[in-house]
Amino acid sequence: MTDNESSDLPSPQPWHLVGTVADVTKRRKVVLTIAGRQVLVLAHDGGFFAFDNICVHRDRELSKGVVLNGKLVCPGHQWAFELGTGWESVKHECQPTHAVRT
Repeated sequence: MTDNESSDLPSPQPWHLVGTVADVTKRRKVVLTIAGRQVLVLAHDGGFFAFDNICVHRDRELSKGVVLNGKLVCPGHQWAFELGTGWESVKHECQPTHAVRT
């Protein structure tokens, strides 16, 4: 995983090992800490997605949410962030995302 251009996470190396494809797929959600911030990596429908784990709305842990209709739904107030972009279309807000590679 690497930080995308919109993220301000400093990184001494461009990618962070989360686990094997099989391991992350089995676990479905993995939370790691990078530079003091929690990052959530999700496996869903054969794809992998990474978000800041703390919701931009009310500081809820997105790792406690669910994926529904291609969106990560926050457990706090049900904001639904698109997996590929982090966009929340009702509130017009964006949850920070990070690039992933397998």
